[in-house]
Order: sequence, then C-alpha cells, then structure tokens
Amino acid sequence: MKLTEMQKLEAMALRFYQGLEWKPKAGHLYTTSRADLEVYEVVKVEGGVVFTRYTEGETDTVSEWPESDFLSKGFGPMRVWIPPFVLPN
Repeated sequence: MKLTEMQKLEAMALRFYQGLEWKPKAGHLYTTSRADLEVYEVVKVEGGVVFTRYTEGETDTVSEWPESDFLSKGFGPMRVWIPPFVLPN
C-alpha cells in the first residue's frame, strides 16, 4: 500500500499543524515524515512492545519497538498516524 501525495499531506497536517494525538493500536496505519509515500501497520501492541510491518510487497517481517519509545525517542517523533478518514473506503 502506498499513499497518494494528498493523503500524505493530510496526515502530516493532522499531526504537525492540528496536533492530532495518537495512541497506537493493532490495525492502525502510519507513515513517516520523510519525503516518501510508504505505509506501515501496527500488527499488535502487547507486553510493552509495538509490533509493526511494512505494507508494501510480499514481506512477513515484523519489527518490534518498545512501546514507551515508539512515539517519543529516536525515530519515534517522526511517525505519523494515518487516521481511517484519510484513506478512501
């Protein structure tokens, strides 16, 4: 899955201009603040760990991130939630 440029722009505006807050949950989609259209999915949040996967291509690789750092440390603040209303039905 890839975002359109407008979807990326809307998600970025919600995060950085309107201050939309996000509590990651299974099934949530997110992107980054990089100049790309990539999408990642939160697979599950369990035992203090956030499990994510890249949505493009044929990969089953799941990455693990400490829940306490997922949005706040290192790369965390660069993650941008894609609320469902940003994507077409």
